Amino acid sequence: ISPVQMPSRVLVTGFGPFGAHTSNPSAEVAKALASYPLQDCVVVAQEMRVVYSEVKKTVPKLWEEHDPDLVIHIGVHPDRSCVKIEKQAFADGYCRLDVDGCVPVDNKCVDNLDQTLRSSIDVEGLVKKTREALKDELGGLEIECSDDPGRYLCGFSYYLSLSNDNSKALFIHIPPLGEKVTVPLLTQIVATIILTTLRDF
Repeated sequence: ISPVQMPSRVLVTGFGPFGAHTSNPSAEVAKALASYPLQDCVVVAQEMRVVYSEVKKTVPKLWEEHDPDLVIHIGVHPDRSCVKIEKQAFADGYCRLDVDGCVPVDNKCVDNLDQTLRSSIDVEGLVKKTREALKDELGGLEIECSDDPGRYLCGFSYYLSLSNDNSKALFIHIPPLGEKVTVPLLTQIVATIILTTLRDF
């Protein structure tokens, strides 16, 4: 008798409103993924407020509660032409005020860890395979690697997950919504990244 294969547990987070983003597309995509037909996957979606203290509590708690096979953090960035998969995140430099007007103590994410933590997932290979899988379905968007998720809640949340398990964590930056950049398109792209990561990396 062959063993029953359990579905992969995937945790996806997006962020709530901040600045000009009164409705944050990252939370919309995370929510859409929870009901997206991802083969052999169970997706748990979580919206997080753009608040350092809350994210610092929420991310480790989600890892502990769900014991995920993969964690995907999603955030929005201003570049309207591309989706970026981040390779790494930084321990400090978090000087920008969150929506509550606060910054972390000493502008640090976690004390006594390396300045830079990198995902052990082959992000360049993942980008290449995702492009191949989607081909003409990208709606004019590019998919790229990035070495800099920024020093705001995006990089902050990613560093927390990388410090938990860098073999199971990725951060994806998505562009703002527009005429051609829609929640269904971005959901399809992120879903493809998830399936490709679980299958090949």
